[in-house]
Amino acid sequence: MTFAVTGGPAVGRGTGRASWIRRALSGIAAVIVLAALAVVVPHAGAVGAAEPAEAVADAGADPAASRPIYRFWGAGYGNAHFYTLDHAEAQNLHRTDGWWAYEGTDFRVWPLGANGCASGTDPVHRFWSPGFTSHFYTMDAAEADRVRHDDNWAYEGVRFCALSAPAHGAVEVHRFWSSEYNKHFYTANASEAQNLRSNDPDWSYEGVAMYAPASGADSPPVTGDPAARLGCQSPEMSAAVASHDAGKIMRLFGGAGVLRDAIANGRASCVPLRDPALPWVMVNKRYSVSPAGYVPPSLTVPSGSLVGGGLRGDAIGSYEQMQHDVSASGAGRIALTSGYRSYLTQEQIHRSQVSRLGLEQGERLAARPGHSEHQLGLAADVVACGASGCGSMYAFAGTAQERWVRENSWRYGWIVRYESGRTGTTGYNPEPWHLRYIGTDLARVYHDGGYRTLEDFFGLPAAPEYL
Repeated sequence: MTFAVTGGPAVGRGTGRASWIRRALSGIAAVIVLAALAVVVPHAGAVGAAEPAEAVADAGADPAASRPIYRFWGAGYGNAHFYTLDHAEAQNLHRTDGWWAYEGTDFRVWPLGANGCASGTDPVHRFWSPGFTSHFYTMDAAEADRVRHDDNWAYEGVRFCALSAPAHGAVEVHRFWSSEYNKHFYTANASEAQNLRSNDPDWSYEGVAMYAPASGADSPPVTGDPAARLGCQSPEMSAAVASHDAGKIMRLFGGAGVLRDAIANGRASCVPLRDPALPWVMVNKRYSVSPAGYVPPSLTVPSGSLVGGGLRGDAIGSYEQMQHDVSASGAGRIALTSGYRSYLTQEQIHRSQVSRLGLEQGERLAARPGHSEHQLGLAADVVACGASGCGSMYAFAGTAQERWVRENSWRYGWIVRYESGRTGTTGYNPEPWHLRYIGTDLARVYHDGGYRTLEDFFGLPAAPEYL
């Protein structure tokens, strides 16, 4: 499942404006919202819907044998809903998995029997996609066959049965598609479907996906206290995101490591990765600083700096402590040679490097304006200094200071952003002098996990070229 971002390619989404259905996998759960690829799942007309009214289901489909499906909502999965007929799974999900909130029961289906689907019902095929961390369900045999040939999906068999044609007393199960979220949504609630069609432009109505009996057997109730709400499910998350409170966001996820895993595995759609106020903001050749004219609210020039460009308030203290500790270790001094850069300064540097080296090589050294981490006030280019003064950035590699910074900067919340051998991911030549602040908690997770790029750390696409 990708993280859709307003104003750019998929990276990470905040809660956004409210949908009539609430905005939204754990090892015990599966999303049935059909987060399928557009090339595989058509978004026009419902799959399995009946044509003329004379197509009536076999009378052998006994409504009394049907049971309502349990429905859960997961905000962290980007407006995802999960449906299961398995009471034990639903109960376990409700009591132990804080990533999901139980919403009650929805449309009715028939359990798959030992001999297949009951007379008058048809199989519903299920697929699993690790990339989308979601399941895809379809009654359309031709569509199921196409999906079987798509490497993004693994076929998991038939999981329950439903009516593919209208029958006496049956209700319509409506299907919606959202290109905003890359999701499908099902509901047999006519009022909910109408409200969605009338009030939420993010969702397009695709018709009737299947038919369900209006009555039948009851499903055992889901009981007990719900698990504590984690991550995007937390009632405090919206306020934490709105106030750019990085520490609280991490705490609501259960720590920096859990937050990183949730982002990388598609469970943190409420966490913006393009908010420049947050230390983990992603800026590279795919994702620009947004808004383009962003200027940090406060900048401080570190002591001993060689330039006027400072660092942001949440990064300056840790940088100065690191600068002090390098010297105290006996490795020698470092000094900041480039901190914050305005959009105009970025233009000048980019023009100069491209003029000097040509477009391809120049852009491996200098970012296009609006794509530089320096605009965030969270990047520091450092140089080694000695008794005779300070050297250049290009002389930093191989110095005692460079070795110390490479081995210890993470302890202060800084990482070496552009490492050797990672140009294919970052789009930049190695820059051992370019440090990026992401905060002490995340930097520890980055170091302990052996990561070499922020793209890999957050499970994001490589960014070797501009889009």
